Amino acid sequence: MPPAAPPPILVGLGALFLVVIAFVSWLGVSSNDFRKEQAPFVQKFVVDLSKRWDVADVRDRMSVSFIEQADTQPARELLNQFKRLGALKSVQDLELRSFMSMNGKRTGIFAFKGIFENGDGAVRVTITQDAKSCVSKASLWTLFIWV
Repeated sequence: MPPAAPPPILVGLGALFLVVIAFVSWLGVSSNDFRKEQAPFVQKFVVDLSKRWDVADVRDRMSVSFIEQADTQPARELLNQFKRLGALKSVQDLELRSFMSMNGKRTGIFAFKGIFENGDGAVRVTITQDAKSCVSKASLWTLFIWV
């Protein structure tokens, strides 16, 4: 007598499991590629911004939301305070903390320890890349400073 066919529910669960494994694998490869592509952009963006702490130096690489935030008085005061740090001298422990790919856009949050001329700080930068144009834009979400 031939073996009994597995119940349809088990076949369905097996197929679902394979789809989940394939998706997780794709996401892992995609986030790794994003990190390799965007890490130099992140470093250059923060280096260029920290030279004078003037958003005009990096405006072409800023997201629309970052431009809008930077044009407010509190943001100008905050950037003015960051000037005391001086320029970014080195980046340590750069890592991609979060990655999402949706609706033709890839977004990643990078974090690193920044060594500035006059102190150290924890920096978090969000990068959004349009998949069609491959243009990357940055948002400087947080800059924690300790001296």
